Amino acid sequence: MVAAIAPSTLIELGTQEANIKYQEDFVSGSWTNLNKYAKQTPGMASYDGQSWCVIFLLWLAHRAGDVSIMPQTPACNVAITTYQSWGRWSWYPAVGAQVMLGNFGQDHTGLVYRYDATRIWTIEGNSNANGSSEGDGVYLRVRNRADANVYGYGFPKYCSPMVTAHPTWTDDPALLKTSSGTAAAYAPYPGADFFRVGRTSPLVLSAANRLVAVGAGSYNPTADIGSGDLTAWGAWHVTCGSPGGAYSGVPNETIWRALQVPHGH
Repeated sequence: MVAAIAPSTLIELGTQEANIKYQEDFVSGSWTNLNKYAKQTPGMASYDGQSWCVIFLLWLAHRAGDVSIMPQTPACNVAITTYQSWGRWSWYPAVGAQVMLGNFGQDHTGLVYRYDATRIWTIEGNSNANGSSEGDGVYLRVRNRADANVYGYGFPKYCSPMVTAHPTWTDDPALLKTSSGTAAAYAPYPGADFFRVGRTSPLVLSAANRLVAVGAGSYNPTADIGSGDLTAWGAWHVTCGSPGGAYSGVPNETIWRALQVPHGH
């Protein structure tokens, strides 16, 4: 059964990954295509080390609660034919659509989070900031709708109506239901006891990346809690207006929620 996932949930999750500046492994001077998304997405682990732009979007769907809202494939061309067989293919953009790129859509993909009459704004995995063919991480991009490289759009099986430029699009009434919202987007507060120097957790790294991203610290983020993490939390406490009084040495729930920490990966 398809979960009640709205486009906004995938967009929030994807924006988080871009904001924490996630990149694939870099070994001996080269980007390797090895990444967390293939390892953490059902059925995709064997493709780790290969192009992962499609897998990144599947990871977003899996993190949101139901990977089946998108075609179950790492290949762009197979994703296109699957969307077409579902009757969910369009030559027009939509918020939350999977844009397919290349002469026939076979080269690359991304998630559309905004569009206007001439452009689309996208979240893309295995991409870059300079437009070269060598992708290395998750980035926010802007593309021209009329670019010959922009082939078309697949519409995932969302629970809410698609906001789209398609002039005659009709949403599948069988899919429309109450959205699960964005509860899956951020990690819940782990409790004050979690913040013990020396603790190792993927959640520690997620929080550290967010602290650096918002300017609360300039240290090197790791999965181990150290004094640098606690100092950065203190700076973030002040930035938030010191809710609950003076910083106690560990973050309270208010400033944790304000930081919007992604789930530990």
